[in-house]
Amino acid sequence: MAKSTAPVSERQQFIPVSREKVKQALLGNWQLDEDSSQKYSNLFKMFEVIWHHDMHHNLEDLKNRYDSMNPDSFEDINYNKTNLSSFLEKLDEVMMDGNWLTITDEEIDEALEGEDILPISLDVRFDEFSNMKLYRLGDSYQETEVKSMFGLKKETKNVRIFSNVLTVLEFKDEKWFMAERKRKKHYLGQEGQGLHIRLFKDVPHLDMEVIFPNTSPSMRTLEKIKIGAPLVGGIVSLSMKYGPMLFGSTSGDTSLSLLGGLLTALGTYVLKTYTSYQKTREKFRSAVAKDMYFKGIANNQSVLTYMIDMAEEQEVKEAICAYMFIQESDVSMNEEELDEAIEEWLLSTFGHDIDFEVDDALAKLEKMNLLSVADDGKLSVISVAQALVTLDDYWDNLYDFVE
Repeated sequence: MAKSTAPVSERQQFIPVSREKVKQALLGNWQLDEDSSQKYSNLFKMFEVIWHHDMHHNLEDLKNRYDSMNPDSFEDINYNKTNLSSFLEKLDEVMMDGNWLTITDEEIDEALEGEDILPISLDVRFDEFSNMKLYRLGDSYQETEVKSMFGLKKETKNVRIFSNVLTVLEFKDEKWFMAERKRKKHYLGQEGQGLHIRLFKDVPHLDMEVIFPNTSPSMRTLEKIKIGAPLVGGIVSLSMKYGPMLFGSTSGDTSLSLLGGLLTALGTYVLKTYTSYQKTREKFRSAVAKDMYFKGIANNQSVLTYMIDMAEEQEVKEAICAYMFIQESDVSMNEEELDEAIEEWLLSTFGHDIDFEVDDALAKLEKMNLLSVADDGKLSVISVAQALVTLDDYWDNLYDFVE
């Protein structure tokens, strides 16, 4: 599977490069002596520990709000609408800070109507959810080979891939499922209680319905023909063979043995068709299960930990890029010029066209007293040595419990 240069619908703010690679690329972008490189490495470490501390506070806050509705909790699930609203509001805030985007209704409809890699159509029972939130992070196009016509035909498709997809799902209560007969068979019991959070990777946009837990396979026309053709062919064949006998076109009476043979043959074709149908359904289920095994990253509370770690990485990458470009650039820059410089560097260095969040990055530097803005809008930061002292002092004074 190769990456394509096809444009995505909008420029993403997420930087899909590891923090370590960004650090090494920044240090290699300027001709720095060993002492300067070491000071920058120490400064990067200070950024990391400070943001790790701040993000840990966010994580504990999220975990506390989620505890009463966590399906994996050792205690009984017991929460109300106020608890749920409080958690979802905080979750949405953290997701936006981490540059996640909400998956729109239009994108969901497109996924339900089309297919990319998996030759499967699934019907999602959306009416079973009392709450549903979907987020995505990272958006690219990849060229992949897709088989069709029972494997006889191959074609290369440009497939839109979401690097990460997060689902937040709450099922309706037992009373709703038991109200109608057709709903009863889908009731999950205790397994469906609580708020279910799932994190997936590398999800093709048009195959997105496979990440939902309550789906039913919907066969394509080609699959239906494959299953029904033997039955239709068998009926036609039996009609041509036994029809004249049954309807008196030949001499002799129709015997019970002849009728029994006809029914036996017909039953055989029906059984064969049913078996083919079951095999096709099992093939669909197996394809989905295999796909989900490799795409699933984390469930429920563990998702919160993973998500906060990703947000922490993003925050640090933005801050160190902004600081180093202001400090090491030959000319003074305003906010817009800094934004353009970093975006050009990210594109030329890593091949990613990023909408860099320059205002957010500068806010971080300003919060820690590292940034100054002149009357003409030009930006400056204190030296690396001064920054190390400032951040060390900031760290030492995070807590002061001594009276």
